[in-house]
Amino acid sequence: MKLLQFIAAGFFMAGALLPGAAHPAELGKPAGEVILTIDGMIGNANAGSVAEFDLQMLEAMPRVTIVTSTPWTEGAATFEGVPLKDLLASVAASGANLSAVALNDYAAPLPVSDADSGAIVAYKIDGRYMPVRGKGPLWIMYPFDERPQLKTEAVYSRCAWQLRRLTVSK
Repeated sequence: MKLLQFIAAGFFMAGALLPGAAHPAELGKPAGEVILTIDGMIGNANAGSVAEFDLQMLEAMPRVTIVTSTPWTEGAATFEGVPLKDLLASVAASGANLSAVALNDYAAPLPVSDADSGAIVAYKIDGRYMPVRGKGPLWIMYPFDERPQLKTEAVYSRCAWQLRRLTVSK
């Protein structure tokens, strides 16, 4: 009987640690300038029905680095930011599609499944924060060199720079 209880406890703990298995933590409130808003089909908000993030909040999340060449950089550049998958999990996104909207209202549709491709919301390039004139403050980026199958016009069009909003939809 003790062995069965031990096994059951192990399965419970493993389930609690799996992404999406537990409820996301409550989002704090941005202390600085809001640079990203996520709305639509989300279950975790911090400003009415939307989730707002300042740079400090994004930097407090898990971060990854992608070294990749792009059509917009000379040679490979190093991008640092939040995995799209973690960002969507933090707001309990439940839709299948995203609309990435830039400061100039450019809107790029992308599937939520792109989060599984290693896409990130980058806030640094080559170790420096990105100013608005340098495609910042946020830029959706993919690991193109690591996954050459992503080097398509369709995926390139999803790399919204000067990102300000993500809308989650069916």
